[in-house]
Amino acid sequence: MPHISTIESAASILRRRILDGALGPGARLPEEQTSAELSVSRHTLRAALRQLVAEGLLRHEPHRGVHVPILTPADVRDVFRLRRLIELDAVEGIAITGDVPRAAVEAVDGLVALGRTAGWHEVVEPDLRFHSALVDAAGSLRLARTYAAIQAEIAYCLVQLRPHYDRPEQVAREHRELLDAIVARNAALAVELMRTHLLDAEAHLLGALPESSRDRTLTTWKE
Repeated sequence: MPHISTIESAASILRRRILDGALGPGARLPEEQTSAELSVSRHTLRAALRQLVAEGLLRHEPHRGVHVPILTPADVRDVFRLRRLIELDAVEGIAITGDVPRAAVEAVDGLVALGRTAGWHEVVEPDLRFHSALVDAAGSLRLARTYAAIQAEIAYCLVQLRPHYDRPEQVAREHRELLDAIVARNAALAVELMRTHLLDAEAHLLGALPESSRDRTLTTWKE
């Protein structure tokens, strides 16, 4: 096996291309061409691709190779269903004590400091840190581990939400209200604010999906 850093480096480059949108939904990664572009062996590339398939950022089809997934409504609902199961439980537990994780506060401060011309990553990255900080603060290694396992898929979902995240002040305001509810130890309000926040993001994402992905879901069901 090649040194693990070589595999991680190749996976990191491809992950960034996917999350930047350089590799869009449906884009295929021909093995010979991709290994040449990254200057790595095919063996190394295959290991990197397997890693990204495990993260949900790529999909492999027998005899058709590897491609960037085209999200369907079912994919989106599944990711957000798991997010709600984890994040609502985490927020409720934190609000009982009123202890706000410092990393969450710093993430919100970062959002507040952004202007309206902020790039996509400048908005989404602190958003991801905010939600991860709340889950980590819940004190459950298993919750944190499960959430970490879907982080890449969450980020990929947010790639499709660029218009919604063009308003960093709105995202910051929603997060600040949630932190205020936690500090006030109002668990019911904190849970409801988080539920609304996630449902709103899910609805925006479902509305942003291209018609082709919805047709793909119908075709799959018919098959």
